[in-house]
Formats: sequence, C-alpha cells, structure tokens
Amino acid sequence: MRPQTLLWQHARRLRRFAALLWAHVQDAWHFAQGSGLLNDAPQAVRAAHALKTMHRLEKGWALPNPRAGFGVDTVQLLGRQLSFHQERSGSDWIWLEGQATLWRYRQYAQGAAPSELSERMSAQEVQHAARQDFASLVKSRRSVRQFTGAPLPEGCLQRAAELAALSPSVCNRSGARLWVATEPEMRAQVLRLQDGHQGFADRAAAVAVVTVDLAVFHTVGERHQAWVDGGLFAMTLVHALHHEGLGCCCLNWSVTPQMDRAFKRLVGLPAQDAVVMLLAVGVLPEHYTVAHSPRRPLSEVLHTLECSP
Repeated sequence: MRPQTLLWQHARRLRRFAALLWAHVQDAWHFAQGSGLLNDAPQAVRAAHALKTMHRLEKGWALPNPRAGFGVDTVQLLGRQLSFHQERSGSDWIWLEGQATLWRYRQYAQGAAPSELSERMSAQEVQHAARQDFASLVKSRRSVRQFTGAPLPEGCLQRAAELAALSPSVCNRSGARLWVATEPEMRAQVLRLQDGHQGFADRAAAVAVVTVDLAVFHTVGERHQAWVDGGLFAMTLVHALHHEGLGCCCLNWSVTPQMDRAFKRLVGLPAQDAVVMLLAVGVLPEHYTVAHSPRRPLSEVLHTLECSP
C-alpha cells in the first residue's frame, strides 16, 4: 500500500476519534446540565428522588422475608422529601402517592404483615392474563421478587429468546446477545457486582444478562444505539418470559466503567459488549405479592407536537 494511502487512512481514523471524543464531551455536558447530578432543585429531579425512596420501601414489603424493622432511615428521608416537594409543587400526585407509602409504613410499624401492604397476586390469574390480548399481557406484568426456587420449565428460555431476537434494531444489525446463568454458583457470580438483588434473587432459577455487541455500530452518531437496541430486545424478552408464565425482575446495571470492566472479566463476557441490564427469572409461587408501583399520569407522558405559528 502506498505511503500516501496509509497516511490518509490514519488521518481519517484520527478525525473520527476526535469527533467521538468531542461527542462524548457534549454528552457529558448535556447530562450534567439536564440531570439531577449537579442540581437537586428542578421539580422533575425532586419527584424522581421521592419516587426512588418510595420504591425502596414498597419493594421491601414485596420481598419473601422482609428484614424486621427495615426502612426507619428511609421513611424519615421520604418525609423530608415530600415536605420539600409540597412546599414547591403542592399536593400533586407525587405527594399523594408518598403519603400513601408513609401510611403503609405506619401500618407496618404497628404490626401489619408485609403481605397486607403489597399487592396480592395469583399465579393462575396472572398466567391466564399473559396469554390473552396484548393489553392484558402488559397490564398483568409486574416485577416479581418471590420465586419458588424450582428450575425453569424446559424450552421456555429458548422460546423467549427466539421472540426477543425478532425485536427491531438499527438497520436490522441485531447486535443484542443474551447470556444466561442457571447453575447456583454461576448465578451468584453474575450477581456479585449488581446492587439491587439482595433478599430475593437467590431464589431465582436463572439470572440473565442482556448485552449488545458494539462491533455492529460504525459511526459517532451510533454511540448510544447499543442501549436503544438492547432496551428493545430486553423489553420483548421480559414480555415473552411473562407470556411463558414466569416471573422476572429487571436488575439495573448503572455502574462506573471500572465496575463494568470488572464484571465482564468476572463472568467472561466479551470486552467489546455493552452490558444493558440483568434479569432475575423464576417460577411463580401460587400466591405472591408485588410492590405498589405508581405510574405517572398520562398527561405527563403523552404530549402533542405542534407547528409554530
């Protein structure tokens, strides 16, 4: 190859790398400006903090064996967050949901059984709804933290993965991958660095990891595409597992780059894969409870775009 051609190729790679670095700098600035990382004052940030604290309490009651007396510090934090929120935004739905959570905690402190504070579910009814129309499938799906500990029925993971593989992806490149641990030692290995599974995932029959192979992306503009394609794959997978009559709980993978690299080395994932999320999967008990999980009203979700006059 001629020296001029080699120089041109190296220069092109340098230009692309410089463009990628600049894009990441702008991404970081955009996140710092728009998120609650540096500013706790905006209403959306306050609401998110309160919702997160509510969930910490609500999911505690939905565990198979809640720790006695849990949540004392958390409920005090929630009280402060709700007071601060009400002073600035009034008694909106966030405040009302928070008050309901505080009321449930008072019932718990007075001796109410955790199962009385969570939403009671019947495996038979849930599995029936999951095999009806799509609306029934979606509405009956909940994050499950109570499993029997029994192994998964034969073929269910393969069928769910086959459906997840049909999920859309950019230019049909299909970079999503599913890694599944079913042996107890390997499940524990996969969960070792994940924060949020304590108290229930040890009863799951399988722990899955959704990744996306970065080799399928080629431009600076596609630097976030792994999480788009991986999210589509993961949601189809969750619905497919629900359709199979199984319970599952999405486990976040919001970690530092150092933790991400350590996880890949620990469980043997390819270095070039982007880890999107983990998932605990198990067999449903006949009766179980799930956390009360309020959703935003439709007015905060659905918006209409209109042309400027």
